[in-house]
Amino acid sequence: MSCITTITNSGTPIHHIEDEDDEFDWDAAVREIDVACQGVSLSSTAITSKTSTFSRHSLQENKNVVSRLKPSGVGGGVVCRQSTLDRFVQIKSSVNNHRSSNRGVVEEHRDNLQNGDAVGGDGNEKPLVTYCEIDFEAAKTWIYPVNIPHRDYQFSITKTALFANTMVALPTGLGKTLIAAVVMYNYYRWFPEGKIIFTAPSRPLVMQQIEACHNIVGIPQEWTIDLTGQTSPAKRACLWKDKRVFFATPQVLEKDIQSGTCLIKHIVCLVIDEAHRALGNYSYCVAIRELMDADLQFRILALTATPGSKQQTIQKIIDNLHISKLEYRSESDHDVIPYVHNRKLELIKVPMGKDAIEITDLLLETVRQYVAKLASLGVVFNRDIQTLSPIDFLNTMDRIRHANIKDAGGYLGVLISLYHVRKLLSSHGIKPAYEMLEANLHEGYMRLVSRNEMILKAKHQMEQNLSHGAQNPKLLKLIEILIAHFKTNDPKNSRVIIFSNFRESVRDIMNSLSSIGEYVKAAEFIGQSSGKTLKGQTQKIQQAVLQKFRAGGYNIIVATSIGEEGLDIMEVNLVICFDANVSSLRMIQRMGRTGRKNDGRVDILLGRFNSY
Repeated sequence: MSCITTITNSGTPIHHIEDEDDEFDWDAAVREIDVACQGVSLSSTAITSKTSTFSRHSLQENKNVVSRLKPSGVGGGVVCRQSTLDRFVQIKSSVNNHRSSNRGVVEEHRDNLQNGDAVGGDGNEKPLVTYCEIDFEAAKTWIYPVNIPHRDYQFSITKTALFANTMVALPTGLGKTLIAAVVMYNYYRWFPEGKIIFTAPSRPLVMQQIEACHNIVGIPQEWTIDLTGQTSPAKRACLWKDKRVFFATPQVLEKDIQSGTCLIKHIVCLVIDEAHRALGNYSYCVAIRELMDADLQFRILALTATPGSKQQTIQKIIDNLHISKLEYRSESDHDVIPYVHNRKLELIKVPMGKDAIEITDLLLETVRQYVAKLASLGVVFNRDIQTLSPIDFLNTMDRIRHANIKDAGGYLGVLISLYHVRKLLSSHGIKPAYEMLEANLHEGYMRLVSRNEMILKAKHQMEQNLSHGAQNPKLLKLIEILIAHFKTNDPKNSRVIIFSNFRESVRDIMNSLSSIGEYVKAAEFIGQSSGKTLKGQTQKIQQAVLQKFRAGGYNIIVATSIGEEGLDIMEVNLVICFDANVSSLRMIQRMGRTGRKNDGRVDILLGRFNSY
């Protein structure tokens, strides 16, 4: 058990115990943050109409709050700035109730703006500079769309995100995109000259939010622009001046802030998608540090489906993004349950065959030889060789870096390479394992084993297997699953995603699918970078694949990790994980592709070596 301390804005330490499995206690975290940051109060009464497009709500502000969240192992607190709207624009006088005559208003929630003299918060915070004037008439209300089905949890989270720097942790498919669009739209209304920025780590995610902002809340397209690294810096500088709503990758935002082309003084709202990436010197973190160093006042909204399982990791994200409020929902929460469907998970063990078993035994024998060589040098592993991983080898390499043990680094390099070959063999079959072994056998540390008897035997056995045209058992099982699926599901309406962590396996899967029949229409969905044997997809091609998949032109897509994060691909009936040895975070993202609007199924293929 370990004890972790969070410091509230009053300086009071809150201690909570963490279990040995280091699972993050979301409920405890939410309670602590609620203590540190007084929640926004919005009392309301509703007037509704079936013909409305938006509901309109009045603002009831609280005093500004500064919360200090202490990261584990760090002595000092990190100031996380959170402001209510009166603090944001330095309003010092109350605003009375009013009746709006704006067109299209059919649902209104109104209360007086309170605490008009609340500027300055607790009296200890340094005044922050505001460069954008507010539209006081627009700022009397905030707008929420009613032309889409109302979900209480989305409405509640949106209220919080409008008035506090908020991290929203919501399972895939439960509407983070809508929350971001509503927050962006209201800041667009309140600050006629303000800049609103949405950032996401991939181009498809950026395009998805552009569509949401236009279709859900109607932000005029003439004021929006997507910024990419392919746009020249000079043109981006002009766009920062001319446009108001920006959609960009974090790398572009970081570069433009550092170059001065981004008009940072006019930023009023920054949305960060896939916020679990905000660790270390990732572009999200660099951009936020630059903005905070300029003493600017703007709203931060962070979105993620998988924030992590460790309290320390979540705390670092909170600190890096200056988050003041956590809004977390799981699929078991009472306000989310009505929108979650059953998801059947099935682990399918696939015997990998006699040849694969013999090959992995030869690789393990080579591993045993080099572990023994390291032991003779005083480098000892206290674990069974079958359970060793690259992390063990890398940690050992760091530990002995300054010990100057001759040959130890080379032996560890061999073990890391052999592990990756074994991993491919178990997850993707003999062909990918052979291709990796052949490509690396005479390069780097692997030259040490280029004449090793066990390695040469393993290579020869692989070549014999491939020359006989032996099929990968996993591919055979995949085809069997798909044929059975489409017998009970209409191929015109059913959708399937197949995930593979290894791009070369995407090629093999696509080749296998061609043997099923004309009713299977498959496309690959991969990243932009090109490998030795497989060319990457341009952003234009990625978008075309997704659009055709939604429209029914394809009923199967075979995706690498680019299909895991955040994309609103659409509801799918079946997810097949060709490999399972990826992080738990990524497995959660994969599984979130189904069971969103209807019942779904997830099949995970596990290679088995103990029998054949």
